[in-house]
Amino acid sequence: MPSTFTDDLKHMVKDAASGARDRLTAIQGGVQPTLVKMRALPAATKKKIAVAGVAVAVLGLGLAVRGKSPRSERIADGPSFRASNLSEMQTDARPPARAAQRSYAVGKAEEKHGEYKAAAESYLVAARKGDARGLRKLVAMTHAPKCEARSEAADALGTMRSKKATAALKKLARSRFKDESRSPGIFSCSSRRAAQKALERQTRG
Repeated sequence: MPSTFTDDLKHMVKDAASGARDRLTAIQGGVQPTLVKMRALPAATKKKIAVAGVAVAVLGLGLAVRGKSPRSERIADGPSFRASNLSEMQTDARPPARAAQRSYAVGKAEEKHGEYKAAAESYLVAARKGDARGLRKLVAMTHAPKCEARSEAADALGTMRSKKATAALKKLARSRFKDESRSPGIFSCSSRRAAQKALERQTRG
């Protein structure tokens, strides 16, 4: 009786299953001696093999992370900042250097003794060397009760390219103080006039 398509298909499936069993038996026969050999190894050798495996895994992880670093760097770069904004961010983020800290401390002592010009100069040096407290002190001096202190602070702020300095000067230029005349003479102290001049100096660059 001639074989049908169904019979041929059965034979093909049977042959494939038989071949798969033979290959599985061969693989198991090769794996089992290897496992027996591994168990027979000394403890020190097993430990070395385990350490080597961990080292390979760590190396692979390191290479994977390294491969991602260029993209991370590109993302970190992001849009560029203005020089003035970046400068202020760095000033606030970094710890001030010793020279800046010394200038700030000297400025506090000078301000305490009424040496406002020297104090403003010391605060300015501190700010330029990275101590953000120097700029904050100069801004605070624009609210001082004495005209001389406010005027010296305005002169110092006029030499700085900073949004905080400009904002403090604009506010000072519009303010009124009891110790200042509304129309001061040429030789009279006027912190408002000092602030206006400082703003002009900033504009000229």
